[in-house]
Amino acid sequence: MAEGVTGQSLAGLLDLDMKSITKLSHAGIVVGSGVRGRFLLAPSVRNYVRHLREIAAGRQGNELNAIDENARLKIAQRRNYDLKNSILEGSAIPYEAIAPAWARVVRAIRSAMLAVPGKARFRLQHLTPRDAEVINEIIRDQLTAAALTDEPPPIEDAHSAMRIVHDPGRPPGNGHAQTS
Repeated sequence: MAEGVTGQSLAGLLDLDMKSITKLSHAGIVVGSGVRGRFLLAPSVRNYVRHLREIAAGRQGNELNAIDENARLKIAQRRNYDLKNSILEGSAIPYEAIAPAWARVVRAIRSAMLAVPGKARFRLQHLTPRDAEVINEIIRDQLTAAALTDEPPPIEDAHSAMRIVHDPGRPPGNGHAQTS
């Protein structure tokens, strides 16, 4: 068996037709023996098993897998169907209907946040104008960060931008903010 097995024998062993053997040969999965129409048995079977494992594991490369594509299509159709049903039931709210309300909410939150430095300075008489500027910068930075992403800004950003230090010229317990 030095010159290998025939394509028909290999096809019978792997339960394939000759057309599939030819395709696998062109893909380099079935290994030719050097004699036309004959293939090396052990390397061909080993490569074919590896090929099947890759397909089963979903690592087929860029080739379209009909089963996976059909499943994706079914999932997309189901989402579409569910969305249409929720619209018909009235449980889905169109974006156009809620956008003005959300814009008002966002503007109200922004205005409230930008008012914090002035209110803090009024209530905390020991804050300097520089302290109010630092608070204003932090709030504006957080608002900008929140506007640029769908994720909330990390809390530690605000804490790392400001640290409380004790000024020897002030009574104990009345620290003031400084940027780091």
